Amino acid sequence: MIERQRKILQLLDTSGPRLHRLLARLTRREDAVGDLLQELLTRLLSSNGFDEAQDPSAYAYRAAVNLAFEWRRGRKTTCPLLDENRPTADGPSAAAKMIRAEELEQVLDATSRLSDLARDVVVMRYIEQASYGEIGRRLGKKPQHVRSVCSKAMAQLREMLANEAKQ
Repeated sequence: MIERQRKILQLLDTSGPRLHRLLARLTRREDAVGDLLQELLTRLLSSNGFDEAQDPSAYAYRAAVNLAFEWRRGRKTTCPLLDENRPTADGPSAAAKMIRAEELEQVLDATSRLSDLARDVVVMRYIEQASYGEIGRRLGKKPQHVRSVCSKAMAQLREMLANEAKQ
């Protein structure tokens, strides 16, 4: 157990900020990130897969992505009412901000319905903005395969979002 704790502390030192940013981007809730990081560390401490993982950082990354999407599925969203009589500043109106936020929520919810590999590739490519080569290295895949998975995943997302718009 002491060896596992040492590995997890080392992982936290090297990848902690990256995992924090990832969770913040996927949840869009800074107030939830601390709890999710704590849950992630608890899961890693009790996981046999972490000890057997060839790349503990990649294992923790995948666990963080899964945890963020579990949190999103379990969360009930409520949309605040717009006060249409309220004056707006020079920046985007409150309505425009709400529309963008709602669109992002729809994209993230649709992303959670992709296969694990497709979801990981989309998150790494469009949220972390990693190159296909970097994604391939982290997932143990060729960049061409990653590009293909990403392309198919984006087509699936477009289809899901188009179907939701029709309803």
